[in-house]
Amino acid sequence: MEIITALLVVAVLAYAMVRRFLGEPLTSRRLIVLPLVLTVYGGYVVAQTGFTHRTADLAALVVCGLTAVAGGALRGRTVQVLVRDGHVWYRYTWVTLAVWIGLIALRFGQAAAAVAIGADRPVLTASLLLALGLSFLGEAAVVGPRAMATGAPFAPRRSRVAAAR
Repeated sequence: MEIITALLVVAVLAYAMVRRFLGEPLTSRRLIVLPLVLTVYGGYVVAQTGFTHRTADLAALVVCGLTAVAGGALRGRTVQVLVRDGHVWYRYTWVTLAVWIGLIALRFGQAAAAVAIGADRPVLTASLLLALGLSFLGEAAVVGPRAMATGAPFAPRRSRVAAAR
């Protein structure tokens, strides 16, 4: 299960990074719904793990969660928000990539510190999806108001029929 969770996180992250580097219309679904789904599912996965060292595991989860939200908010400040075709778009920048790299390195450091205080590796691995979802929510908390400040509407959700054409 640990390897599947890690691979899922890498796949979600790679997909989001490529799309957002190219720039894409900002929809409420991308901004809020998908991060919420990741967060809820990540919380479910964490809840399914056995908390052998409850205090250390919970402390590690709280610190990682707070760091994920704060890191996402910091990353949100680096995202370019623009109006294109009458709708809000957003695009990652090279600074955004640098923040991502820094946050990933910080996550490895936090995991090592958590293991040193007795947290269980399965709990830390299970928390990857939760942390990713929280990070995207932190980003949304900054990007959303910036997008609304443009005065342009969010992009409409494309129907599957229109997308297939």
